[in-house]
Amino acid sequence: MQNKVVSTRNGAPRRSGFNRGLRVLTLSAMMAAMSVVLAYLAKLIFGTGPLRVTFENLPIIFSGMAFGPVVGAAVAVVADLSSCLMAGQTPFPLITVAAASVGVVSGVLGRWVLRSRRFWAVLLVECSAQLVGSVILKTIALYTFGYHWALLVWRLPVYVGIAAVEAFLLFALWHNKQIARHLDGLMPQKGGKRGAKTMTYDEALDYIHSVSWKGSRPGLARITALMHALGDPQDGLRFVHVAGTNGKGSVSAMTESVLRAAGYHTGLFVSPYIKRFTERICFDGQPISERDLADFTSRVRPFADAMTDAPTEFELITAVGLLYFKEKGCDVVVLEVGMGGRLDSTNIIKDPLLCIITGIALDHCAVLGDTVEQIAAEKAGIIKPGAPVVWGGHDRAARAVIEAKAREAGAPFYAAEDTPATDVETTISGTLLSVGTHKDVFIPLLGLYQPQNLSTVLCAVDRLRERGLDLPEEAVREGLSKVRWPGRFEKLCDDPLIISDGAHNPEGIAAAARSIAHYFPGQKVLLLTAVMADKDYNGMVKTLAPLAAAVFTLTPDNPRALPAADYAAAFRAEGVEATPFDTVPAAVSAAVAAARESGLPLFSLGSLYMYAEVTDALEKSGVIR
Repeated sequence: MQNKVVSTRNGAPRRSGFNRGLRVLTLSAMMAAMSVVLAYLAKLIFGTGPLRVTFENLPIIFSGMAFGPVVGAAVAVVADLSSCLMAGQTPFPLITVAAASVGVVSGVLGRWVLRSRRFWAVLLVECSAQLVGSVILKTIALYTFGYHWALLVWRLPVYVGIAAVEAFLLFALWHNKQIARHLDGLMPQKGGKRGAKTMTYDEALDYIHSVSWKGSRPGLARITALMHALGDPQDGLRFVHVAGTNGKGSVSAMTESVLRAAGYHTGLFVSPYIKRFTERICFDGQPISERDLADFTSRVRPFADAMTDAPTEFELITAVGLLYFKEKGCDVVVLEVGMGGRLDSTNIIKDPLLCIITGIALDHCAVLGDTVEQIAAEKAGIIKPGAPVVWGGHDRAARAVIEAKAREAGAPFYAAEDTPATDVETTISGTLLSVGTHKDVFIPLLGLYQPQNLSTVLCAVDRLRERGLDLPEEAVREGLSKVRWPGRFEKLCDDPLIISDGAHNPEGIAAAARSIAHYFPGQKVLLLTAVMADKDYNGMVKTLAPLAAAVFTLTPDNPRALPAADYAAAFRAEGVEATPFDTVPAAVSAAVAAARESGLPLFSLGSLYMYAEVTDALEKSGVIR
């Protein structure tokens, strides 16, 4: 069924046109009056000479940016005619046209400024409007009054200075939240501003999670309709698109950190979050603020509510993230796929700088397929014509599928495994290796899978350089040395030694088991673990049992969770002592006590959503701070 946005009974996407028009008319009249006052003050101070300093265009440019070129021009015309009327003068058509052109230029460029939110963009609009209206057209008008053409040269620096002052004032006004909130719903209708009621942070989360019952329904029709209603903000952004079964989070975090260290304004979109929902959408390394999440969700909500086929939770979050990245003016967005690739909502993007596929394993089989080849085909769905593809896995069958898809799309294919890492060191402090021209590169991330992830990122760095990005080697080293990715073989505490890893599927558990055996050779460990019922938990138990001295199972707060008693029974069937717990605090307390008594390392393994519950319990008990 074709999806479309329609109006709703409560007027969600469409406020009363009369009310909006009345408010715009009132504010426009105020702007015209302010322009008249500023022009009058300029005459009192500087006289009526052609080189006087005046800020009468400030309200006109503000109106154009806020309400569009038609309103901007109307404010200018009304202000000019009112000034003539007050002074008892006859309006001069060329002067009026010059004033109107200021409103038109600022209106045409204004929507781009609102998206970028940068000072230089505001300054560019100011200079453009002043150049066309105040310098060129008004000089032509003054020439008809007998002034010399040389006046054009003298007026140019005067109005450049005026433009700089006005740009500073406009930039400050545009970043004032009260003013922005007051204008919300009055601006032109593209870009998700349709007068939506602003939510609180808690209301935004309640709304986002309220649609979770719609589940995961692969397909791009809904996200396409929603993004189009919002003005397709994703079309003006550059992306590094990251898919894969395991490792895509670490690769995304490393790639973003390198780009940020090189001076780019970055966006990072990942899932799931660890402790705070805002971690899913980051700008320049910082999670979206609670206020911004609430504001942007408020702006997306009317369009989502108006859809005949409502979006899923992940589609809604994707829309919020892409709109936020556009308006923050991101230079590059590292966009992690939620599930699969071909039909994932992040695949709404058209022309990425680079596609990365980290590795393929059996996961989400009910949706993606029950063979590696089928899953690889779904992941390869992110490949776009001409956009380079970096393969970060080792599976031969998966590589063949992805390489064939790249060849079909005319996309250059690169495999990180074709340039093997050398001088690899993996210690409890981090990972060090060399790949190609990248020598002795260090990341503070643990896990035997991190050398593979790091090699993938370094291969991606080379491709991004080929795509024109300036990534000096010192920025690459700095970004990687400072990368953080919590919950992935992360050392939480030294006494007792506690390490947390978000392994939640057979491949992830196998990787964690190899890392445990590497860092603690010949030594058994304690496990604090949980699992989802739809995973191959019996296979995971067989992998972990040989490493476990004792196991503490729990049931995380998730409807898909396997009961702790069932998980413990599976371990006991493999001859491992296992104790189930009904609550996370009880399981954490018992596991920590056992670690202190035995001196054995304690590993917390399971869903990343479990990470927050376990670390909260550790913090409340004073084990970590």
